[in-house]
Amino acid sequence: MKFKLLLVDLDGVVWRGGRIVRENVEWLRSARDKGASIVFVTNNSTRSRRIYADRLSAILGYTVSVEDVYTSGYALARLLYERYGPQRVLVIGEEGLVEELVLQGHSVVNVMDGARCPIDFVVVGLDRSFNYHKLRAAHTAVKRCGAKIAVANMDNVVPVENGDVPGAGAIVSSIVSSTSQAPVIVAGKPEPYMFLAALREKGVGREEALAIGDRCDTDVEAARRADIPSVLVLTGVAGEMRQVCNADYVVGKLTELEL
Repeated sequence: MKFKLLLVDLDGVVWRGGRIVRENVEWLRSARDKGASIVFVTNNSTRSRRIYADRLSAILGYTVSVEDVYTSGYALARLLYERYGPQRVLVIGEEGLVEELVLQGHSVVNVMDGARCPIDFVVVGLDRSFNYHKLRAAHTAVKRCGAKIAVANMDNVVPVENGDVPGAGAIVSSIVSSTSQAPVIVAGKPEPYMFLAALREKGVGREEALAIGDRCDTDVEAARRADIPSVLVLTGVAGEMRQVCNADYVVGKLTELEL
């Protein structure tokens, strides 16, 4: 196969909501059989890499290791540690984000207890139980404790089976509006951090990698910033919204892409 490493999005590529995109999964199996390495790169921070690896193993029929999964939650936890060391964080997010933060050595403040200083960072990901109490805790942490804001991703919507729902970006916007403070870290796509980390850790050059995703504003743009070629597959958001962008390849489904 021409490309040694495939950087594959999950939502809108491997699955759409609760539905598996079978044609794309079949193509990924074939690509692996022909020698390509596959790393899954998702902006979804609600689940840990461990959970995603287990689910992908069941879908694909081979063992997907944790090291072959990058989530925006994992990327954020790593970036935070690389730049600042272990931090005390208030988390607006779900269990997957909390798990990745703890694994990287950060101390997590229970958001339900409110903002108890000191707090170094308000860490934000998709939180499907987000409410006024959590917004107030984040606001207080920034205003009273001097916490900075770090976010997993800025996706305004998340694709589901019959359309889309509000994403982490909508939550971030409410916190930014309340505090008048912009995030100092954005870990997920379109920032190129996850792609570049995967290239470095797999020992693969940019010209040997191919990014595959369903969104122009995140997947394709992250590939552009990382200077690697990209595929826009229309089984997710781009197909639903009829988006057009400067991907190197545009296909209805991955089985249309020659191996």
